[in-house]
Amino acid sequence: MPKTTFAEQVADVTVRYQRRTPALQQVVAAVAVALAGKAGSRLLHHLNQTLSWAPVLNGLMALPDPPAPEPRVIAADDFALRRGRRYGTLVVDAESRLPLDMWDSRDAEPLAAWLRVHPGIEAVCRDGSQTYRSAISAGAPEATQVSDRFHLWQGLGRKVYEVVAAHRGCLPEPGPEATAPAVAGGLTAARTRRRRGTPWYGSSTEKLHRDLKAVGRTRGNLPPGGPMASCPGETPP
Repeated sequence: MPKTTFAEQVADVTVRYQRRTPALQQVVAAVAVALAGKAGSRLLHHLNQTLSWAPVLNGLMALPDPPAPEPRVIAADDFALRRGRRYGTLVVDAESRLPLDMWDSRDAEPLAAWLRVHPGIEAVCRDGSQTYRSAISAGAPEATQVSDRFHLWQGLGRKVYEVVAAHRGCLPEPGPEATAPAVAGGLTAARTRRRRGTPWYGSSTEKLHRDLKAVGRTRGNLPPGGPMASCPGETPP
């Protein structure tokens, strides 16, 4: 007859397939939530509990998600799964800034169905899409629809540009005081000259010698004696 072992679990003391008591597991979970892997492992070592970072993270991943409150203000927008070909919809809690749901479509019906399941929605932030507008009107007709700040500024900037471009001929030419002074080398060179002073290049002959030396190094065909030998009669600097 094979040997059989019977074991009974003691409430609040032992758990099946566990090496730690529930009280100790709560300590490990609290440390994992606060410090995660390696830092949590070092703290547990000071608490006389030798655990590597992997079991600490496993305990963290085993914890259930905290209950999320019913969202009141949400934001809905599309995102590209494959730009120009495939798009999805992302719903975010505008108060906690945490993602709530997402799906592989930007059609109106999935968003309207999601809003019907969450009747406590009071306001929805969206872009100028007519699809999302009709979805919100169908799924949450009592909710206030708000345009998000980014698309408002984007639309305003586009319209201002179109108006200025259409009436460009009506604008006067800018005077000399309205434009930056022409500086040799640009503004970066002018700023460098102000900080370090005007660079000294020496005479034109010395500059020619340096240019010939640079060309010779690049091509690997310096004349015998270097570039200075190509200018007989000149005194080397």
